[in-house]
Amino acid sequence: MLCVGPYEFKIAESADELDQVHRLNYRTFVQEIPQHRDSGTGALVDKFHDKNTYLICMRVGKLVGMLSAHGQPPFSVSDRLPDPSILTRPGIIPLEVRLLAIEPSERRSTLVGGLVWSLHQHARATGHTHFVISGVVEQRDFYEHMGFMPLGPAVGSGRASYIPMWATLEDVEATLEWTMRLWARRLERQANAG
Repeated sequence: MLCVGPYEFKIAESADELDQVHRLNYRTFVQEIPQHRDSGTGALVDKFHDKNTYLICMRVGKLVGMLSAHGQPPFSVSDRLPDPSILTRPGIIPLEVRLLAIEPSERRSTLVGGLVWSLHQHARATGHTHFVISGVVEQRDFYEHMGFMPLGPAVGSGRASYIPMWATLEDVEATLEWTMRLWARRLERQANAG
């Protein structure tokens, strides 16, 4: 767990935290990005929920951001790849980042940096070599800024289009070196203060 200012970064564990994840997914991927049909429940449970790790950011007990990731095939990005075997080549241990959802009021905060830092730490700890994503076409510049490269053309899903992309952990670390250094310093200050 990492606490920075009003933000608490952690892995979702409680039923309440997971319920908040599903509700944020609904607001993001049903209402805002129309990838899924509206079931009327106000919650969207990811199809890979049982194998996902949810890296979350809480602010005073309320979920304000999350990333989900898993390292177990099959990967959803495989369906969007011209050559899915790229994910099973020797030396490749992919971690698929499935979802990134942030409350609109928090999108210009340091929250994204904290989630990416948490994801990077999780990937290092679990021995992964690459992040793989299905990036929303409209956010391509953001993903490329983080070190991701396209693995093929955009593919439609519902009313949204996604680009299969990947990045090595080193690419993400190099691209976000400054951000990661800031997060490492904050962690160090917290450890010394505690």
